[in-house]
Amino acid sequence: MRLLTQETFDGMRHGAQVIEEDYYGEKVLLLEDGTYLKLFRRKSWLSKTAFFPPAKRFAANARELARRNIPCPKVIAVYRLESPYRSVVHYRPLLGSTLRNLLDAAEENQQHELLSGLGTFIEQLHQGGVYFRSLHFGNIVITPEGRLGLIDISDMRCLNRPLPVGMRRRNYEHLMRYSEDLEKLSDAVRVSVCQDIIRN
Repeated sequence: MRLLTQETFDGMRHGAQVIEEDYYGEKVLLLEDGTYLKLFRRKSWLSKTAFFPPAKRFAANARELARRNIPCPKVIAVYRLESPYRSVVHYRPLLGSTLRNLLDAAEENQQHELLSGLGTFIEQLHQGGVYFRSLHFGNIVITPEGRLGLIDISDMRCLNRPLPVGMRRRNYEHLMRYSEDLEKLSDAVRVSVCQDIIRN
């Protein structure tokens, strides 16, 4: 990771929009050129993130997803800020809209269309060894070309073999845990989605 000086950081974030922040400060910035900075704090010096910072993990996961032909953000650079310490990833976003946002305004027939390939997509992830512990409708994007892709990819592991049954089950359980997403679906669509996932 390259050192990002405070002066350079201040220049990059000039005019930026804060997309996400918490008690510790800014987490995601939309820059004036349309690219993003995502900042990760170190939660503990004894944490594994001290050896493999989240920004580097984000970049590694982006490379692995691209190798598997799965749409995802394009990493520009990985940095570290010293005071306060942050690992930082600079990236171009994956163009499109999340399933969550699209489903918010969708009618029942549109819901069917939006979710028709979800089971096949998740099976592609599992066969490709992608264990995405943040799998939910807010992290799945439909691109302008109609493909499904992933965002917010730091909390992910990419294995060199298909996922075992237990890891697949945990991915499904995480997806189904978001009741606010499932409640947006009509009963018929909800049943159809579940059946599609089970078949795959």
